[in-house]
Amino acid sequence: MEVTFLGTGAAFAPHAYNSSILVDRKILMDAGAPLTVHLPRAGVALDEPRAVMVSHFHADHTFGLAWLILGRALLNDQTPSLSVYGPRGTTSYLERLLDLAWGEEMRRMSWERLQLKVQELADGDTFQVDGSRGRAFKMQHASRLACLGFTIERDGVNLGYTGDAEMSPQLDALVSASDHVIIEMTYDDEGGELHLARKDIEALMARHPSVRFILTHRGGESTVNGAVMARDFLTLQLPLR
Repeated sequence: MEVTFLGTGAAFAPHAYNSSILVDRKILMDAGAPLTVHLPRAGVALDEPRAVMVSHFHADHTFGLAWLILGRALLNDQTPSLSVYGPRGTTSYLERLLDLAWGEEMRRMSWERLQLKVQELADGDTFQVDGSRGRAFKMQHASRLACLGFTIERDGVNLGYTGDAEMSPQLDALVSASDHVIIEMTYDDEGGELHLARKDIEALMARHPSVRFILTHRGGESTVNGAVMARDFLTLQLPLR
């Protein structure tokens, strides 16, 4: 499995772009980065990704979707279809996002041209994404939003992705279901609300010693022994050796 990080910073991090991760050039996990720039820079055409997995509706995880969707529709009138997987409310959110970004006419045109398919998920739901089995886990993050993490089984790897999260039993379940997990570490210090801190990552690593941890959504630039520190445009081949 090939994993490329198109954005690894927390929402207001000065050293990295917002969250987006590309799996095997086909599956995007969140879309906060400027994808019309970052996909080509990574050697990937705009119409190569077939699916986007949206963890929640905050701007730093989703605003790149507006450029990706209309960019694909305008640059290639034979562009392949695109599937979006996300929490309850994803269809409505995408409609409002595209209307705000480009207007209703452009939204309707791009939705039709991409044959956009949206699958809304809840905790425990399973789904198929580009031929791989996925599962949704409810994450504790923003109380007014439905927030999900995901696992996908692909090429012998069980990859977890937390999106944004606080410590919770569901987070532990997601990590336990993974052999590699891409997990946020917003805080270098003792931390605060809504996100994970260094101490939380160290506690999770102690509880799940067989899981390989890859840290993203970083608000600072500290490191954690035994974890991979993601950076923009880093590409990893999983399983890690």
